Amino acid sequence: MSGINVSEANAKIPRKVRLDDDTISGLGFILFLFVLWLIPVTWGAYHDLRDSHIRDTLLREGYAINAEVTRSYAGRSSVDVTYRFSVDGVLYSGRGKIIANDYKFQAPGEKIPIRYLPKDPRINQPVSWGWFSAWWAIFHLLGLALLAAGAAIIIAGLRKRKLERIGLVVEGRVTGCVPDRTRFKVYYEFTTEDNVWMEGSTGMPKECESGDSIPVMYLPSNPKRNDFYPD
Repeated sequence: MSGINVSEANAKIPRKVRLDDDTISGLGFILFLFVLWLIPVTWGAYHDLRDSHIRDTLLREGYAINAEVTRSYAGRSSVDVTYRFSVDGVLYSGRGKIIANDYKFQAPGEKIPIRYLPKDPRINQPVSWGWFSAWWAIFHLLGLALLAAGAAIIIAGLRKRKLERIGLVVEGRVTGCVPDRTRFKVYYEFTTEDNVWMEGSTGMPKECESGDSIPVMYLPSNPKRNDFYPD
């Protein structure tokens, strides 16, 4: 039993335990990834707010005009276009990303409708400006995935903490042991205090022999929740 006294271990219920090192390390890694994710998302949110302000200003105060295409090339779901136009004899230029459904590829010299700000024509955009980017949708989904992963780690850590805190300890017997990367996968069986025979498995740093006696803890309300009782 690796020096574990079953009666003494059960007398400590509820035990004082904390989140295990694997849970803390996992949460630290998720937090690191979340910070990396937050940097480009913050930058993108700033630019989205700026572009939204420009769009609203152009819709309220902008003048419509046809601009001459100087360059046009297809993107994944949009068309990138550069153009030029004249206001009061002064030549201005601009560029934009237009949703492909609203604008087909056009050769230089053709016309597209744009809006510009009369007090500063350098502020201008195509009428069919593409505001939605699939890449940002992917970034938002990635953020949700990171939050879900963090929640899953916390839930798993709390479940393990509950098992270590109030789990009953009994003598188990090893039924098998196989290598698992740098650890060993140990299979065992045990009998609950209600004489219910159960099986389980866990990862351990050391190899065990079939027939070895090991301490096993289980939840009385759900004996399927069981694990090796650590020294």
